[in-house]
Amino acid sequence: MVIVRTPVRISFGGGGTDLAAYYRQFGGFVVSAAITRYCYVIANAVPDGCIHISSADYHMWQAYPRGVTPPIAPPLALPKAAVSWFAERGLLASGVDLFLASEVPPGTGLGSSSAMAVALVHALATYAGLRMTAVEMAELACSLEIERLNMPIGKQDQYASAVG
Repeated sequence: MVIVRTPVRISFGGGGTDLAAYYRQFGGFVVSAAITRYCYVIANAVPDGCIHISSADYHMWQAYPRGVTPPIAPPLALPKAAVSWFAERGLLASGVDLFLASEVPPGTGLGSSSAMAVALVHALATYAGLRMTAVEMAELACSLEIERLNMPIGKQDQYASAVG
């Protein structure tokens, strides 16, 4: 069993300058800090080789049979995106049971979705035996949200959560 917690963040300034369209042209500068409110992910082995995803915040549970990678679509698109990234690389062949919870509700402006993305990456990497640095986890979390989920967000949230 793997239990991970990652902090959410508060932003003091520079929000928006972390968007690729901005910082590639003008550079960027943000000031944010991790706070003592957390997102949690528990990854546990499952005897049937299935993939189970449950979210306390959304009051949802979904299961996928052995060998079936969850489609990256709502509901629970973020954990499905993380699971699919690891499954595509053969790192979840034995299945996994994921439980997600947060101390702050979604949509508060504290970067909770990005903190959850980092928590998912950290938990799944640890579960799969893949060593990743905090920066690698932040970058993968960014990739999941920005590239796989097409979210119009920057990178400050993931980095604040991953490096504290």
